Amino acid sequence: MGEASGIGPEVLVKMLNDISGKNVCRPLAIGDARVLELACRKFDVPLKFRAISHPKEADWGSEEINLIDLQDVPLEKLEAGKHNAVTGRAMLNYTDKLIEFYKDESIHGGVGGPHSKKAADLAGYNFLGYPYYIADMIGEPDPFMMLVANKTRVVNTTLHVSLRKALDMITKDLVFKAIKAGAEAMALFGVDKPHIAVSGLNPHSGEEGMFGTEEEEHIIPAIEAARELGLNIDGPVPADSLFYQCTTNPRYDAYVAMYHDQGHIPVKVDSFMDASAVAIGIPYIFATVDHGCAPDIAWQGKANHGVLRTTVELISQMAINKYNL
Repeated sequence: MGEASGIGPEVLVKMLNDISGKNVCRPLAIGDARVLELACRKFDVPLKFRAISHPKEADWGSEEINLIDLQDVPLEKLEAGKHNAVTGRAMLNYTDKLIEFYKDESIHGGVGGPHSKKAADLAGYNFLGYPYYIADMIGEPDPFMMLVANKTRVVNTTLHVSLRKALDMITKDLVFKAIKAGAEAMALFGVDKPHIAVSGLNPHSGEEGMFGTEEEEHIIPAIEAARELGLNIDGPVPADSLFYQCTTNPRYDAYVAMYHDQGHIPVKVDSFMDASAVAIGIPYIFATVDHGCAPDIAWQGKANHGVLRTTVELISQMAINKYNL
């Protein structure tokens, strides 16, 4: 469900109603029944929920939506567009429950609703994004996020840190791990031998050291190490030209960007309402929407659930590829 005071409940119930009977997946919701039922009433969504405690109790033949009801957001604590410690803790609780189901192999994949880093902070957790939270909970050291919009797939070597810190984080080891995680994830998209482009960090990819040395010291050695594994890698390619015609005449199956805005701007300019954020470098199939919880329009009936539906469809296809469903 995501963060309850944002658009998460609205887009969830709209999406579930939209895919009902469409054979997209077997949907299992995790959230608070009181909040979701309120959203259904407020936004005139004709859904009914069936509360269960574990996926093994699900009735896939019922018209009701199977719901893991954690009952953790009392309606008196719910204020539209106003994050608080209760909604932040609940958002983390839903993710914890998802991890529990991953571990006992009772689900194939998961999608996180729109989140709020501030709400999580109020609940006492420094939330840097779903991939890092899940990795932290399962002890996985090297998570990454891949933005996916149709066939444009961009791995973020660094993510939710300041630009100054991101520059300090760029090392041969981290860039190599990002490339490797991206290449391994491509099998879930049905691409067995991906052609991957790696961006430079500095203008003109450093211009042979004139505008910075990170390419020579870290990025090129990482690319060479990846090639030694047999991976088909180009780069470092100057970031200002890397994404030219990436949607109309794609040259690459995936891209590796060095920092947040370098990878996010081209994807959001071209595909703002179609992008999903896929966690890679972890053993589970997980993604979230590539937009925030929009407190300015929360609980007003204005939220578009299209990105959530696209993300559910993407995760479903990835699960089909991984598990031969």
